[in-house]
Amino acid sequence: MPGYDTVGQARSGLLSLLTDPGKPQGMRISFSDHLTGMYACYGVLGALMNRMLTGDGQHVESSLLRASVSFVSENAARYFETGHVPRRKHRTTTAGVFAFEDRDGLPFVLHMSSPDKFWLGLFDVVGKPEWAQDARFNNRKVRVENYDALVEELQPIFRSGGRDDWLRRLTEKDVPAAPINTLDEVFADPQVREYDFPIEIEHPKMGKMKLVGNAVDMSRTPPSIDRPPPVLGEHTEEILTSLGYDGVAIASLRDHGVIRSSWSYGVME
Repeated sequence: MPGYDTVGQARSGLLSLLTDPGKPQGMRISFSDHLTGMYACYGVLGALMNRMLTGDGQHVESSLLRASVSFVSENAARYFETGHVPRRKHRTTTAGVFAFEDRDGLPFVLHMSSPDKFWLGLFDVVGKPEWAQDARFNNRKVRVENYDALVEELQPIFRSGGRDDWLRRLTEKDVPAAPINTLDEVFADPQVREYDFPIEIEHPKMGKMKLVGNAVDMSRTPPSIDRPPPVLGEHTEEILTSLGYDGVAIASLRDHGVIRSSWSYGVME
């Protein structure tokens, strides 16, 4: 079947965990596309390691559906154990995930998890230390049961102040919290800038362009991006030559349509 990101999200159950059943919406990020690429990458790396040990190559395969179903394994395990079908809200209530707005409408999140110290810190910051003894909020079980009541109590409090001040006070109490950054805010974030993001490279057609950079660092072989994204077919001959094809063989491949000088949707050299 034709594979597109949103189809993979929907059929795998991933989208059911990201949107509300009464008001379904597609996501504005290509989760399944990216997940499939990452799973395929680690499959390739595992196959390369096995080849180093045994000398044997192997076929590596993934798909939008397979990768996305694998990604929801946490929720699937809960379903297998309990028989209850999880929805988006299940994760927020059980993990103590909250989203609020400040007096200017600026959004931020809390991820309280289960340690009591986070909750004690939160109650102190919002000026409600007595909630630590409140029968609605004094242990994890009742906090899950009274999640909506807690939201109703907290939202007007957080709307009375500014996001930066709330986050500073929460951080001082070691409460896991963060702004919901837009992309312009992301790349102004001091921690993100510590990663030297974004990086800038020169593209032969587009001139200077910015890219995010690598998700991992490595102490002995740090990854780097020193080339721009290639234009279509830029490295075709270079790759074929490295594989032992000479000019005559490459010309023959081109004449027979194995490699192409033009591009149509879904077909790459």
